[in-house]
Amino acid sequence: MTTRQDINTRIDAYAQAVREKNADAVAALFAEQIDHIVHGAGTDPDNPWNTKRETDRGGIREIYKAFFASAPDFAVEYTDRVLDIENNAAAMVVRVIGDNVAMENALQIKWNDDGLITFFYNWYGQAAS
Repeated sequence: MTTRQDINTRIDAYAQAVREKNADAVAALFAEQIDHIVHGAGTDPDNPWNTKRETDRGGIREIYKAFFASAPDFAVEYTDRVLDIENNAAAMVVRVIGDNVAMENALQIKWNDDGLITFFYNWYGQAAS
């Protein structure tokens, strides 16, 4: 059975891969077939914070490579976690601070029984003040 520690460890592994800007490590955390949506800041392909959708691990690798290559340096924290051990899922606030960016995003992740991400929805924005 999945534990709270299992879910926190999975979130921390994703966070580490993002902080290291390691697209291969990020992709390795996803199942082969997934539902990955980022509700970003528009659809401009030159904006690294744009909207994205992927359905497989290879696509995840490519969008993260492109994102890490074009995004300015940033710090990220995965906070205010709500863990759902019965459904192998979590929701959290993602706080991003960097050159020309300050966001508080909502992220929901679901894992399969092997601990791989199958569902990833991220909404970019700012929290209510």
